[in-house]
Amino acid sequence: MRKGSPLALLLRLEVRRLSDSVRHPRPGALIAMLLPLAVGVAALWFGADSVRADPRDGDGAIGLGLLAASPVAFWAYPILFRPADDALLRRLGVPSGASYGLRALRLLALTLAVVALLMVPFAATGTLGVLPIAAALGGGISAWGCALFALSGAAERIARPNHRPGVSGASMGFDRELANAGPLVFAPLPPVILGAFSARVVAGDAALVALAIVTALACGLAWLGAGRFARALPRFGPQANEMSYAPPPAAGDAGLVIGRGLARVLPARAGAVRARDAAVVSRRFRWAGRIAWPVAVVCVLALLRAGERVEVQGWVAAAGALVLAMQGVAVIALGRLERAGARWMDRAAGLRARDRLAGRWAAAFGMALPLSASVGIVWGMIVPDSSGWMWPAASAAAAVLAAGASLAAAGR
Repeated sequence: MRKGSPLALLLRLEVRRLSDSVRHPRPGALIAMLLPLAVGVAALWFGADSVRADPRDGDGAIGLGLLAASPVAFWAYPILFRPADDALLRRLGVPSGASYGLRALRLLALTLAVVALLMVPFAATGTLGVLPIAAALGGGISAWGCALFALSGAAERIARPNHRPGVSGASMGFDRELANAGPLVFAPLPPVILGAFSARVVAGDAALVALAIVTALACGLAWLGAGRFARALPRFGPQANEMSYAPPPAAGDAGLVIGRGLARVLPARAGAVRARDAAVVSRRFRWAGRIAWPVAVVCVLALLRAGERVEVQGWVAAAGALVLAMQGVAVIALGRLERAGARWMDRAAGLRARDRLAGRWAAAFGMALPLSASVGIVWGMIVPDSSGWMWPAASAAAAVLAAGASLAAAGR
């Protein structure tokens, strides 16, 4: 790779962007990234006996390969065709080969991160060695190359002017647009299957030799995928960000989500406060809403795998309490923002104290609901002699405290 090549320039910009986030960190971004990571590592560490797969066994090696390949296969599409800088790179005339190389390296970084997380249970149980590392790398690397090849081929097929739905598209139903997207829907399956098979092959006697062969084949698939990507990008790239199969939420001119969730049962004035507060929190404190889903997923998986263990129950409860506390801080900070704003607007609109309290409570409770509802359901099914209703109840109580403190911080 030449020093002045487009790929080298993109890599330098990528390094500069990552270094800027480290040198000038934003608290919200760090919280949204580090908290789910900490919870995930804790889940893998404390539940190591339950989640650790034995690569010496055939089924264990296949399971390890599936765990390594699945995230890579399903994240390949957004990394390849829906990155945040896609429109800018196309407008600047960056060659498709350079864009493909950068996105392939991003997917490779994700692959190595997944493999590193899969090694946490082995480190916790003192069984970390060459065999589990090689098996996980074999599954992840093979899925990386196959995903680049398969997703690029599916996009190329869809981008053809004379494209007709095949067998995969016909199985998607009678919706023409959904049937046309059939190749993209089924494209992650070959990487997942190949990753499981490769992990089983690598977990044999000559693990390092098999890993080298698998890596070479994966690099070959990735190289072949570059041509497919170059042919697909001119037609498929501009349409990728427009492909959506869910209608947008009902919103007013200010982008306030109305008529959904708790807003259906709230009075009109309280519903207006909830919509306003939810919109402000989602823009000024975006991390407060984003941390709920990753933590919920990790906690649910941990409860399903080792929910009977007291230590797992303890750190799941601690993770939930930490999320509620952080979201409460965001709600209180909203009140601090109001102190510096125009205090007469709520009074002019006829909003009374109880309307503001009910609306702010609804906004705070809505942020915590993804965590409390999902974890509460699984907690009630897995943990003996315990009720899952305590999670929504704790979220509602924490929202009351946060809303009251927020109004007190507003000073009006």
